[in-house]
Amino acid sequence: METEIENDYERQIEAATRLLGKDADMRVRRFTCEERMEEREDILNDLQNGTLDALVAIRCLDEGIDIPDIRMAFILASSTNPRQFIQRRGRLLRKAPGKQFAHIWDFIVAPPDLGGDLDDGAFNTERRLFKRELARIMEFCETAENGMSALNQLQELRNHYNLLSQ
Repeated sequence: METEIENDYERQIEAATRLLGKDADMRVRRFTCEERMEEREDILNDLQNGTLDALVAIRCLDEGIDIPDIRMAFILASSTNPRQFIQRRGRLLRKAPGKQFAHIWDFIVAPPDLGGDLDDGAFNTERRLFKRELARIMEFCETAENGMSALNQLQELRNHYNLLSQ
């Protein structure tokens, strides 16, 4: 019996694969725990030789996969777990011949506006959610070439939640 989380993962993988493959016209494959080891090796080889443009994965690339030449990633589900986000970032920041940098798009989700006021429990819930994300974002921005620009884009949210000193 599939759990609700497994169903969510499946929907997310399918949506991202469809978006990249059909809407963005990219050659893309899913890379999940469902593929056999031999199939995973074929997928990684296809990525490295240019037959594929992208992989769509959830957690499968966090540890144990070495693709040093990879130069671009879209992280759609970041973790506040330091080990996980360091692993994800590390996938891209490995050195490879001819590679000088990598592009990382780390998407964040702004907390929903629950209509809370400064002294309201809903506001504090929103603030806690965003504060956890902000700590991870700040670490990424410290080493990113566009770190200040990225932080400036969050100025309005940081101001709203009184997190400018964060």
